[in-house]
Amino acid sequence: MLGVPACFIFLLCQLAGLAASGIPKKLVGAIGGSVIFPLNLSVNLVDSIIWVFNSATLVTIQPKTADKNALIIVTQKRNMERVNFPHEGYSLKLSRLTKNDSGVYRVEIYNSTLQDPLTQEYELHVYEYLSKPKVIIGLQENKNGTCVTNLTCSMEHGEEDVTYSWKSLDQATNESHRGSILPISWRWEKSDMTFICMASNPISSNSSNPIFAQNLCEGAAGGQTPYVILYVLLSFFLVCSLTLVLIILIIRRERKKVSEIIEEKKELDTHQETLHFPPISEEMPEYDTISNFNERPPCAPFSLTFVKTDHFPNMLLFSCSRHIPWRPQHCPRCSRINFTDPGYLSLPWKELLLLLSSLFYPFLI
Repeated sequence: MLGVPACFIFLLCQLAGLAASGIPKKLVGAIGGSVIFPLNLSVNLVDSIIWVFNSATLVTIQPKTADKNALIIVTQKRNMERVNFPHEGYSLKLSRLTKNDSGVYRVEIYNSTLQDPLTQEYELHVYEYLSKPKVIIGLQENKNGTCVTNLTCSMEHGEEDVTYSWKSLDQATNESHRGSILPISWRWEKSDMTFICMASNPISSNSSNPIFAQNLCEGAAGGQTPYVILYVLLSFFLVCSLTLVLIILIIRRERKKVSEIIEEKKELDTHQETLHFPPISEEMPEYDTISNFNERPPCAPFSLTFVKTDHFPNMLLFSCSRHIPWRPQHCPRCSRINFTDPGYLSLPWKELLLLLSSLFYPFLI
């Protein structure tokens, strides 16, 4: 090794380190993102560098020399805008990642002094950003007020390398559980609990909507539920029965009032007919007749009769005389009252006196 430049010896040490490792470096990336495949070479004593993806050449690099610039050849046209070497180094940056970019990458470093190239492998996994996980409720078993069931957390898509965990939250404690399935045993007497599923992969994480044990185990009350329903139904029927009885009593009372009014009206009509058309054979009641203002016959076609009978002991009867001729023009002040039709008007004597005094006051002037 005499006469070999020190820089070349340093390069051999770096390449030997790469070859001795033999373990692929694991890299992760996100869909639409970018990743860098690191390659630390600080000298330019390299003839060429080739990046290979799944046994297909991706990029070929001829390093910069004193008399020419570096030459980079991208073998696939679709990768021309995706490949880059930042900071003028040899580390490969791959952008606009897709799921198809997952796989094994290898870099091959060639030097004229070495018979075989030195290589380094990389293993890339491209993941999706996780959406909100979905929780599936298993079959429930309700016994003696205890709800027993399972909650299963899952992803609609992108389940690669996803890990699941659960958080159980209540007023007293917070518990954690690993795995996609959470067994639940909850009693109705306990405080309400909240269950949340959390899913994560190497690049992202997300959590489910909270699940409340009280809503999940609505039938966990067991034997209490039928009694509660029975109490509600009995209360409802009791209120309806009382309301119906009250309505019937009100209707009967109103009907009784109407019947009494009808009976009173019938009795009154009967008495009035008796007064209007007394039988000839009956004894006529005692009465006193006050003739009305004989000096003014045109304005006095009426008479007042004080009647004393068994039915109306304190009543006044007002009658219009058919035989006295009268016309409204004889007395203009009386024309608004029709005295020509025969009939009787019966009122309590006090009210009738007030009425007559107001009606016939102009006649007395």
